[in-house]
Amino acid sequence: MSSSPEVPSSLPPIDTAYPSYVDPNYVMPGEITVSTVLDDGRRSTFNVTIEKLPSDAKKAYLGGYRHKRTGVTYHHGSAQTAAATRVHKDVSNLRNRDTQTYSMITKSTQLVRESGTQMKRKDVHLDDSKDKAVEAKPYFTSNQLLELQRNKTLVIQCYWRGYIARKVAWDRRDEIYQRQLSRLRAKEDAVRQKAEKQKEEIERRMNPRSVKDFEILYNELESWRHAEMAKIRSSGVELGDQKAMVADLLAKETKLLQTIDKLKAKAMKGGRDKKITTMMKNMSQSKKWEMSNGMPVPVETPFTTRAKELSELFLALKGTIKGVDERLDVLLNVKWTVNEFDCALTRDIVELIDREADLLNRGRSQKTLKGLRQRLENLFLQFVETPEFNPEAQRFLKVGDGFEVEPIYKTLAAPSNWA
Repeated sequence: MSSSPEVPSSLPPIDTAYPSYVDPNYVMPGEITVSTVLDDGRRSTFNVTIEKLPSDAKKAYLGGYRHKRTGVTYHHGSAQTAAATRVHKDVSNLRNRDTQTYSMITKSTQLVRESGTQMKRKDVHLDDSKDKAVEAKPYFTSNQLLELQRNKTLVIQCYWRGYIARKVAWDRRDEIYQRQLSRLRAKEDAVRQKAEKQKEEIERRMNPRSVKDFEILYNELESWRHAEMAKIRSSGVELGDQKAMVADLLAKETKLLQTIDKLKAKAMKGGRDKKITTMMKNMSQSKKWEMSNGMPVPVETPFTTRAKELSELFLALKGTIKGVDERLDVLLNVKWTVNEFDCALTRDIVELIDREADLLNRGRSQKTLKGLRQRLENLFLQFVETPEFNPEAQRFLKVGDGFEVEPIYKTLAAPSNWA
C-alpha cells in the first residue's frame, strides 16, 4: 500500500493553498442555491440544477470578466449553459416535383383606398356627361411602322445635314473674318512699331545714353560733313568763296561737336547717378534664405541693415534741399555716422560738414555751396564703398579672383568751384 507524498513544512496546507473557486478537490453538487437582489431591493433565493458533463468530456474555456468594484470573477454564460442541439432539416424532397411546383394560395386583402365599379341600372342614377366613347383605331402593321420610321429618319437626316452645312459655312466665314482681322492688326502693329521706332530714334539723337547712340551721332555728323563738302566742290563758285563756305561749315561742325560733348557729359552724369542708385539699392536688399519647405524668406542681417542706413544717408545728402534746418539735421546724422571711425577720410568729411554748416548759418546762397556739396557727396560715397566702413560693399568691389573694380568716386573729376 503506497503512502501519499509528504508535504513540505514550508508550504501551506492543501485546503488553504488554493482559493475556493479553483480548489482541485472541490466537487460540484447537483443543485445549488442562488441568492439575488431584485429591482425593488428585496432579496430572492432560488435553486439551480447543475447539468454535469461526462467524465471524459473536456470543457473549453471561453473566458469571462472581473467586476471592477467587487473583484468577483464571472464566466461567460455559454460556458455554464448546455449547447443547443442542431436540428437537421429534412432534405429528402429537395429535388422532388412537388417541391418545384408553386402552390397557389388565395388571400383577401383590404386596400387603404376603397374603389369599385358600378354599371347603370334603373334604381341607380349615374352622371355620364363627361364620359367618352373610345373606338379602336385601324390596325397598324409592321410594314407601316417600318415606313413611318424610314420617313422620320429622312426628316431627321435632312435637318442634321442642314445643320452641318450651316456650321461649315459659318466656320469658313469666321476663318475669313479672322484672317482679315489678323492682317488688319498686323498692319496696325507695323505702323505702330514704325512710329515707336522713329520716336525711339529721335529720342536717341536728342537724348543719347549709350556708346552706340553717340556713335550714330558721330557717323551722321561725318556723313553730313562729307555731303556738304561735296556740295561746296560741285557749286562752281570761286576759290575764295569756297574757302568762306568751308569755314562756315567748320564752324557749324564745331558747334555740333560741342553739342554732342554736352550731351555726352549729361549722359555720363545720368549714368553715374543711375549706377550709384542701383548699387545702393542692391546693398540694402534683404538676403533670401530658403526654408525646409523650399519657400524663400527675406532675412535682414547686420551688414544689410548697415548698408541700408548708409544708403538713406547718402540719398538724403544728395537730395533736394527743402530748408536749412533739414539740411543741418542731415549733416549732423552724417557726422555722427563717420565719427565712429578715425581716419583721414572721415576727418575730411567732418571738416566739410562743419564748413557747410558754418556757411549755412551765415546765410550763404545755395549756388555758392554747390562745389562744397559735390565734394562732400563724393567723399561720403567713398566712405560707403569702403568695406571697412560698410562690409556689404565688398560684394560690389570684387568681380573675379584677384581683380577689384575701381570705385566710382575715383573716376570723377573734382569740381572747379570747390569752396
